[in-house]
Amino acid sequence: MDKISLVVRAVILDENKILLCRKKEEDFYFFPGGNVEFGEKAETALVRELKEEMGVLPTEIDYIGTVENFIEENNKKYHEINLVFEAKMKEKTIESLEDHIGFYWIEVERMKEEKILPTIFKKNVIRWLSDKRCFWGSQDL
Repeated sequence: MDKISLVVRAVILDENKILLCRKKEEDFYFFPGGNVEFGEKAETALVRELKEEMGVLPTEIDYIGTVENFIEENNKKYHEINLVFEAKMKEKTIESLEDHIGFYWIEVERMKEEKILPTIFKKNVIRWLSDKRCFWGSQDL
């Protein structure tokens, strides 16, 4: 069954580093966050996801853009709408509360070389880091 998902993602910065996560069995990074539940506001979902994944709460959340992404996995097609927020946090030491993912601070200048998916998300965040302009991006299957 094909599925459409509303997802929230966080761009979390600490000076010249950005927080990314990676499933332990995968070779790529992605931005922290997760699915919005039915009837849940996007900002509420982001706070919930960050608390569930890392045990920390953001001190400030600002909307910065949207990325549309299409994924095909195990003969299933997924259509994601990612609402992207900059999240500020006091805590800089992040530990995963979930067994299947880890969190990593990556130098911002290394982002271009790292495998970060979806690529349209990576491209738009890199641009946003330099111009701070709200973005829209869409990536085909």
